Amino acid sequence: MKFFLYCLGIFLFISCQNKDENQSGTAPSNETNDVVETVVPYESEIAETSTPMDLGLRSIEAVDLPDLDYDGNFTDCWTWDDKNGENYLVRSIEEMELNYPEEDGWESYDQNLHVYHYSKSGTGEIILLRDLTDFVKDCEFDLIMNHLDAVELSDIDNDNYGEIIFGYRLHCTSDVSPSNQKVLLFENGDKYILRGTSVAMGYGGEYTPGDEFNSGPEGFLEKAENYWEENKVEYAIESNGF
Repeated sequence: MKFFLYCLGIFLFISCQNKDENQSGTAPSNETNDVVETVVPYESEIAETSTPMDLGLRSIEAVDLPDLDYDGNFTDCWTWDDKNGENYLVRSIEEMELNYPEEDGWESYDQNLHVYHYSKSGTGEIILLRDLTDFVKDCEFDLIMNHLDAVELSDIDNDNYGEIIFGYRLHCTSDVSPSNQKVLLFENGDKYILRGTSVAMGYGGEYTPGDEFNSGPEGFLEKAENYWEENKVEYAIESNGF
């Protein structure tokens, strides 16, 4: 009987010890939960800062522009808001200039095309972030120069600077042939470009990306190439009904 009571006492003592260890094990569990809780706000903060701003692209008329300088005749202006403040992409084309020929020479024409990217900060300061001028010189035939209608805005790299994509065509020709076509992406003063030809009557459409795409953000080249494919046809082959 004494032996039985002795064994029962040992069993009760061991049970109490196990109960105390299980209760003390809740402290490390709480510490782990605290670590998880501190990570959640950190992740939320990163997600918030990488979310693109509301980049609403809209077209405005020349009379609604702030005091911006540009050469040539106004084609259009596109504006949006991003980390730089208010942005303005102004596109224009100058009138053709006649080159009077020398003796026994032919008449020829020059013409210039322009694009300007301005930003206006919250303090009202206007900064020219980027501009370009392209041209055709000494054209003795038909001079083609136009901005493509399509203009697209994105924020692929989520840095809250909008990427504005546009294109134009230049050509001096005496027939229906592909024009020189260029597609550009501007972001915060940086320029990325595709150079090639339009598609005319089923011919052309090839392009070469600029080297700047090699060190640019991922997705920029794909975006520019998609724009090219959607806007490469200048003259389509007309169906004859067969």
